[in-house]
Amino acid sequence: MVPAAKPVHATPLHLDPGLSGEAVLLRAGRACLDHMRDNEEAALSGDIEGIHQMRVAVRRLRAILSAFAPLLPKEPRRWASNELRWFVDILGKARNLDVFDASLLQPARAALPDTAGFERLAMATGKSRKAAHETVVEVIGSTRYKASVLAMLRWFKDRRWRACGDLDDLQRPIGELAPVLLDRCRRQVKKHSKHFARQSATQRHRLRIALKKWRYAAELLESLYDRAATERFTERLRRLQDGLGEINDVRVGRHIIAAQAARDAHATRIGDAGNRVLAWHKHRLAEDEPRWRHDLHHLLKDKPFWSS
Repeated sequence: MVPAAKPVHATPLHLDPGLSGEAVLLRAGRACLDHMRDNEEAALSGDIEGIHQMRVAVRRLRAILSAFAPLLPKEPRRWASNELRWFVDILGKARNLDVFDASLLQPARAALPDTAGFERLAMATGKSRKAAHETVVEVIGSTRYKASVLAMLRWFKDRRWRACGDLDDLQRPIGELAPVLLDRCRRQVKKHSKHFARQSATQRHRLRIALKKWRYAAELLESLYDRAATERFTERLRRLQDGLGEINDVRVGRHIIAAQAARDAHATRIGDAGNRVLAWHKHRLAEDEPRWRHDLHHLLKDKPFWSS
């Protein structure tokens, strides 16, 4: 019997500060595409982590393109960012259902008195998860997916951003560009963090996306700086991002429950069980609010690791 393919995590890049911004963009883009393709077999075998790693690869690629936005012509950058967006949306549907089962439904069921509604909800989401995973498998084998991957490989190989725009800044050493790119990410986080204590789940979702882009940019450029300083920064950022991710899981969970109830004859049972699950998690997460405010405050107040 052939052993099942195992999921593959991204390999950090070691950057020389003398490399041009363009050279770093090329290396990072190809690494993201390799990361995605290296997880195809695991995803095809039904491995949940394989699907997650494919999604991480595409989201990291799009985040890096966003970080390099000041250096790239708008139209080719937007084309590249959107080329695999349809695919990450499909991966996201499967991932959201996986997270709902493992991180929302199962912990709440273990903590709360069991009811028939929980079992009905688990059965309904299980069917949806199975269908979502089958869709991922179908799409990875599709002509559209293969064409999108090939188009992205060619975009990087041919450096198609060179066809338009002033690219002088992109040729500057990454050692000079890195602080500019990281400062821009920091400003985006600051913009989306205003009135944090009063933010809705949707607003905190936008903040989480900004934090994720900042983290991916920092991880790409961390080899240019002191290791201990970058690790302290990324750990604090990761904690905050994870906390906001749990809030977003609850937000997405509400939509999942509504979708399951809409197509099931036992809609009331599913809805009631789902509301109990979400209420339990919201109560649990409320206890972490002071820590999130603390981490966000220091992320924006402390001297950045890239500041000389």
